[in-house]
Amino acid sequence: MKNPLLSLLAAVLLLGACAPKTTPIKTCIFPGDYPDPTILRDGRDFYMTHSAFTYFPALLVWHSTDLLHWEPVARAVEDGDYSIFAPDLCKVGGRYYIYYPTSRGENYVVTAERIEGPWSEPVKLDVGGIDPGHVIDTDGRRYLYTNNGFFTPLTDDGLAAAGPAQKVYDGWEYPAEWETEGMWLESPKLLRRGDWYYLVSAEGGTAGPVTSHMCVVARSKSALGPWENSPHNPLVHTYSGDEPWWSKGHGTLVDDADGNWYIVYHAYRNGYHTLGRSTIIESVEWTADGWPVLTQKDGARWEQGGLQGDYAYLRDFSNPLLWSNWQPGFEGGTLRTATAVDAAYEISASFSVPEGGAAGLYLFYNERAFFGIKSEVSRLEMRIRNERNKASLWQREDGGDWVCLSENVDVSSYHHNNYQGFFALRPAYLLCGGAVLENFEYKAL
Repeated sequence: MKNPLLSLLAAVLLLGACAPKTTPIKTCIFPGDYPDPTILRDGRDFYMTHSAFTYFPALLVWHSTDLLHWEPVARAVEDGDYSIFAPDLCKVGGRYYIYYPTSRGENYVVTAERIEGPWSEPVKLDVGGIDPGHVIDTDGRRYLYTNNGFFTPLTDDGLAAAGPAQKVYDGWEYPAEWETEGMWLESPKLLRRGDWYYLVSAEGGTAGPVTSHMCVVARSKSALGPWENSPHNPLVHTYSGDEPWWSKGHGTLVDDADGNWYIVYHAYRNGYHTLGRSTIIESVEWTADGWPVLTQKDGARWEQGGLQGDYAYLRDFSNPLLWSNWQPGFEGGTLRTATAVDAAYEISASFSVPEGGAAGLYLFYNERAFFGIKSEVSRLEMRIRNERNKASLWQREDGGDWVCLSENVDVSSYHHNNYQGFFALRPAYLLCGGAVLENFEYKAL
């Protein structure tokens, strides 16, 4: 059967000439800060969400019919006083579920009858660990896997633990000479194919050395193990700093309605930890004895820039769903953030600032690592240019001349390996004391 996803990719992806229609997918679908992807196929529709951290409203849900073009449809969690990371999206009995861990060491679940919502209030689960992964056994019983190879049985409605956690998997022992952050067995993502359950896990640590992360596969005839590791492990891994994507890992296997298989995972763009971890998709095939392997091995040609760099669905900052608040607040005001798509871009904003108020424009990682300025001028315009981690700032007051306040500041160190948190250097604007944003523009350079 003809694969419509591959045909679409071939039609729009140009590298000097059209790619062959049989070229397997190996491209970036969410450049920028879209880490820990969890993907669900529901008929011919695909839904995805990512880690939210301290950006609220949280858990932005995306929809696609071809795995390449996406649109935002909802945010599943309105508010919170914690960091959300590594969620798991699933559907059971006509209802959608998102399980997620928090920085407080707790796990929660939200549910909805429609993917667009409304989503329920978060329900706290009596489940420890991080990176939940939901699975249903052949008898319809539900379980939640978490890091370090544990699972916890759930009640039939999936809203509470039904017993204590049990350890059933030790991971895959990678070569001792590999440079990683450590074992860090995380991100259990489970599926059933034929007579086998497959468990895809992350190992090696998320950041740190560029060769740290990976996806490993195990399988079992039962949803609860025992688990046999794949002889083809790791399924996904960065072997060298020369590769276009660093710290590849945290993957989920997914098929389309025509039987084609893919793995969706995250990675840092080579040289750009500041952008955060992007979402990558890559074609998978199955060996004769039932193991998933990449259709193209590392070192094969990557499709540079995805759909000719045409990520319109990520650059439409007029869409309020693409904005979220830095929940801790900043400088006594509301800091609104969005995700940068490009290594070189310019942001500009104009504000109306009442007496006693203030506004600002930033490239923001966290309170210790940011570039920008706050001002109390009543009629204010600001512009920041980020040219491959060299940042410059201009300001114009009351319609006067543009004044350069700072030029070519190196912001390449503003990322997790130096400031922790797993965030990204994001475009952001600040509103204090009744200030109003009149216009915001983002432009790729």
